[in-house]
Parts: sequence; structure tokens; C-alpha cells
Amino acid sequence: MMDVHGGPALREILAPNASPLTLDGTRTYVVGRRRVVVIDPGPAASAHLDAVTAAVEGARVEAVALTHTHEDHAGGGAVLAERLGAPLRSRAAGTLADGDRLETDAGVLEVVATPGHTPDHVAFHWARGGAVFVGDLMLGGLETALVAAPEGDLGAYLASLERVRALGARVLYPAHGPPFADPAAALDAYARHREERLQQVLAALQRGAAGVGEIVDAVYGAGLAADLRGAAAASVVVYLQHLAAAGRVERDAAGRWRLAR
Repeated sequence: MMDVHGGPALREILAPNASPLTLDGTRTYVVGRRRVVVIDPGPAASAHLDAVTAAVEGARVEAVALTHTHEDHAGGGAVLAERLGAPLRSRAAGTLADGDRLETDAGVLEVVATPGHTPDHVAFHWARGGAVFVGDLMLGGLETALVAAPEGDLGAYLASLERVRALGARVLYPAHGPPFADPAAALDAYARHREERLQQVLAALQRGAAGVGEIVDAVYGAGLAADLRGAAAASVVVYLQHLAAAGRVERDAAGRWRLAR
């Protein structure tokens, strides 16, 4: 990891909010040492916000920046920004836009619009560090991330993966889980997983599944944990919407799904 002014240019503070969807918790990243940007302040957990505050003590905080406004990323944002005397910036609030540049003493962070997980999702390209902070676009150690109704858009998500690929980074830092040291292979795996899921949804419809619950059972199996079933159902809706937009599936008058005729 590169150094700046005698200290690490990138630091990570893990929030205590582990769960099936957040893995071991939300990773808050601090880029820079004396002139810094905080990425994804995490939940409104006092101990975590205290740890982030201590990490940037003595530094000029240019911004507290959000990849998106889900609570596990943004819940502590307003409190932390006020505490640090820094602006809280997000695409949802209109204070971050594609191509914006956030300055640190370790180099520029360029905002890259990466919708799909949510409409407002962005990544941060740290060219000097050879890295991209990908938020919830990807989950470390896995080959899939949540793209689910009502916010998810699979077409936008797949385009966002390709936009990250075009940046040519050496490492991708997700907000949950460890970094991806081989971005090309990881992005290939993520795109391949989505195509496999689409084919599984089509196969379920071919076998007669017509309701979302029936498709969840066919695609994810009986062993799916109960606390993940809601997320799986919301994901199936996004696959169906994507296939419908492509003219491959449709809904009948009773609202049940079928292959397009």
C-alpha cells in the first residue's frame, strides 16, 4: 500500500454490523493522510464513528462521500460529517455527479456512476492507487451482490460492471468483504453468475413455475436460509423485469409469469 506523508494512504475501519447481507460488516475507507476523503461512513454506531474520527484526527477532511444511501453505508453520515466539519456528499442528494473529482493528498478520487444495485450508486476511481472503491456493486469473496426490487436494475448493473472493467484497476475495494486482487477475473465471474441466473429463471418458467415464490424455489432450492428468502424473491423480480424488457418473458392476465409467446 502506498504511503503519503509518512503514513498509509489508505486505511479501513470495519463497522460492527455483520449480517448475511453485509458479511463481516461495512468497510469505511479513508483515503489520504493530511487531506482526506472518507468513503461510506457506515451505520450510526457510536463506537464506529469514534474510530473513524480518531483515524482522521489532525487531517483536513475534504468530504464524507457515499457510494449510495443505504443505511449500512450512510446511517452515520450526517453525524460524522457534522463532527468533522466536512460536507456529506452523495449522488442521491445531488452533491456528487459522474466525473466529479475529490482531492486528497494521496491523489484524486473520481466519481464513476455505477447504477444497478441502486439508481444512485457510484464508485470512486483512485487512479494513483490503482484502485476502485466499488461499494455494493460487488461483495468481497463472493461472485454476486444484491440487485433486487424495487431499486435494482439488472441491465444497468451489468453495464456498471463493464464500466469498472474499463478503468483497468489493479484492485477493487468493496464495502463488504475483502478486496478483489484480480479485477478482470472477478468481473468475469460476476457477469457469468448473472447470465447463469437468467438461464435458471428461464428454465424454471419452462418447467411451469409461474409465481415469484415458485421461481425462488426452483432457482435457489429448498436449502435457502429463511432470512435470505425475501432478498432472493426481490432478486428474481429484477431478473424477470430484465427478461421482460428484452421480450423474453411476459405476465398473463392473472399476473403470473411465463415465457413470451
